[in-house]
Formats: sequence, C-alpha cells, structure tokens
Amino acid sequence: MKGMNTRTIALLFLMLPALLGACGGHKKEQTPSSSTTATAPAIAAKVATVTESVDGSGRKMLLVPASSILRKAGTDQVFVVGPDSTVSLRWVSTGHTLGASTIVLSGLAQGEQVVESPSAELREGARITIDTHTQDRAKEAQHQ
Repeated sequence: MKGMNTRTIALLFLMLPALLGACGGHKKEQTPSSSTTATAPAIAAKVATVTESVDGSGRKMLLVPASSILRKAGTDQVFVVGPDSTVSLRWVSTGHTLGASTIVLSGLAQGEQVVESPSAELREGARITIDTHTQDRAKEAQHQ
C-alpha cells in the first residue's frame, strides 16, 4: 500500500466493520426484537425453491427466478426464507440469466427457498406468509 500512511490504514480498519454491518450481507446473525416481530404483520410473498439443473455439457447448476435477485451497490442478493417463515438477506454470486431463471454460482443450496419479486417493504427478519394464490395460478399456467 505504497503512498498510504499509517493513519489512513488504521482509519480503514476501524471503519470496515461499520460498513459491512450496514450493508446487510455480513454473516452476523440479526434477530429482530420480540416486540417488533410480535406486532408486525406478516408480508405476503411468492416463494420459489432453488433448483438444480444440468446444462448441455453435463455440468450441474443452481437456478433461481431472475426476479428474486436484488442488485444493490454492485452486489447480488436474495431474500432466503427460514423455517420460521422469516427472511434473511444473503449475498450470492450469479452467472448468466436463462429465460426467467438466473444461474447461482455460490451463496445458495439446492432446496432453499427464496422470495420472488420481493416488495419494497420486505426487510431482514420480516415474517412472510406464502402467497399460495399466486403460486397456484403459476402452476395452472404451466399445466396448460
């Protein structure tokens, strides 16, 4: 780091945790306060399962709906649905988009659930209810 003095380097190291904490993509578990989750109504959301597919050369790849990818500050993120129906924002590395799906290179596992087209009101730790009406219409459209 030629040209950077010790004070500048120390300042960067001091600010780094604050910057990572503010972006929402860190690994620190954030649990909302019980008073927030008890009074906040659940948000209806359409949910999709991370699926595995094989390309023409036999390579496995994970796919999510392209609408589930949030692009913020040069990073790709998704809302992952936990077993208690709360969501957490997670950084992912993505590849190409194939039709309505995007290839996920890292950050998710097959079988995990992600929120499709997350609403602007959805936040880290929010509780959701699965919008089964929308999912039923999508299934009907696939079978027609």
